[in-house]
Amino acid sequence: MRQGRPVEAGRRRPADREVHRDHRGRHRVSAPHAAPAPPDLATLETLAAAAVERARRAGATHAEAIVGQSRAFTVRASGGAIESLKHSASRALGLRVIVDGAVGFVTGNDLSPAALDDLAARAVALARFSTPDEANQLPSDEETAGADDAPDLALYDPEVLALTPDTKIAWALELERVALGHDPRIRRTDGAMVSSRDGASALANSNGLVRSSAGTSVSMYVVPLADEGDGRQQTGVYGCARRWVKDLEAVEAVAREAARRAVARLGARRVPTARVPVVMHPDIAASWIGEMYDAFTGEAVLKKASWLTGRLGQRIAAPVVTLVDDGRLRAGLGSAAHDGEGVPTRRNVLVDRGTLAMFEYDTYHARRAGTRSTGNAVRGVGSVPGIGPHNLFVEPGAETPEAILARVDRGFYMDDQGSYGFNAVTGDYSFQAQGFWIEHGVKAFPVEGVTVAGTSLDMLARVVAVGNDLRWNSSIACPTLLIAEMTVSGA
Repeated sequence: MRQGRPVEAGRRRPADREVHRDHRGRHRVSAPHAAPAPPDLATLETLAAAAVERARRAGATHAEAIVGQSRAFTVRASGGAIESLKHSASRALGLRVIVDGAVGFVTGNDLSPAALDDLAARAVALARFSTPDEANQLPSDEETAGADDAPDLALYDPEVLALTPDTKIAWALELERVALGHDPRIRRTDGAMVSSRDGASALANSNGLVRSSAGTSVSMYVVPLADEGDGRQQTGVYGCARRWVKDLEAVEAVAREAARRAVARLGARRVPTARVPVVMHPDIAASWIGEMYDAFTGEAVLKKASWLTGRLGQRIAAPVVTLVDDGRLRAGLGSAAHDGEGVPTRRNVLVDRGTLAMFEYDTYHARRAGTRSTGNAVRGVGSVPGIGPHNLFVEPGAETPEAILARVDRGFYMDDQGSYGFNAVTGDYSFQAQGFWIEHGVKAFPVEGVTVAGTSLDMLARVVAVGNDLRWNSSIACPTLLIAEMTVSGA
């Protein structure tokens, strides 16, 4: 366990409310007329600061507390009815203490004064069982300066709170209805889901830092199943996620795109094994970027578990590849003014036109490496900080996806993947895949039952085109990519 083997403990009480209902018929749920109140950041800040003060009184050399609260609503529809409905609300606190270089960590959701005293005492007691490590430090005042100067990142939309349960239920039912009506070969779905969430957190530490933030998100997707006629089915899935309601795609457009994808796969077949160009759909390319991220962390480098160790400043990709992690992207699903330790976020260029430019750090791994945090500490109330991206993406190019496809005389367009996987230590890539065979620059027929394989260094070096179709549905995104050659193993 990193950070000097901190000891973690936690407890839960009934104050965390979660309601889950299964609805097997057409069942209307009455919605409250008033929208929930926005989060009270001042109260969260007071609780975090109080926990830190109690930890200091209990004997902590340094202390850091994070208080988080969230409300979430999820509805799933299937077969024209509400299949499940879930509404949850929670508030909890995580307390990290450092006692002579040793870390203790506790969590709790009873935030009464007596409970905070108990958490502080337990955290200090647990730290005394941990292994000291001089890298266990809080970020300095110099490192945390500047977060309050962040521009408005547009992370909170009151309209998300104003969405009634009935509205979200209607969206889920409409997603399925439109998908089923798109083509007679779509006879059922694997469900349609609509979710909304609002959350807030406050961070305080014994250096006097107190910061807070709030955010919202809303998402939807549907999974139509197209019938091959021989008992087999082809799946299509499409959805969108945004921080703001106004930025969502129309329900009908989401459903039709998912249905189109399912129908387009009908008649899929295998192809012979070949070394051919591979065009990666943005969803597949983003998945690969996400798999690669660990290699760009200081933790992996320190452990010699990164295939990028020793390559800083070297060319690792084609010049068309620039990989960015931007914590200040407006309305980004991973955006924040500060990271999980209060260090200001920023735009980090990990790969600059093919050259490995930097690794990312939290405070602990930065201290071990003799450098500074890059503003990439990520954490929730239930864990100590670790390293993670904010909004990770490949910068878009100038070519349309159609122009990239037209470059390929014979190859594979990969738009879905299955099992096997990715080796984070070596960068080896091997996934079962679906997609389309490309002939003379167009999709000739759907393909299934193949495996696409390569190594990340080779794949990065062979990227010959980057599309202009960057689209955000999570905190990791990538445009269409054309890789000059990969192994496609088929029949």
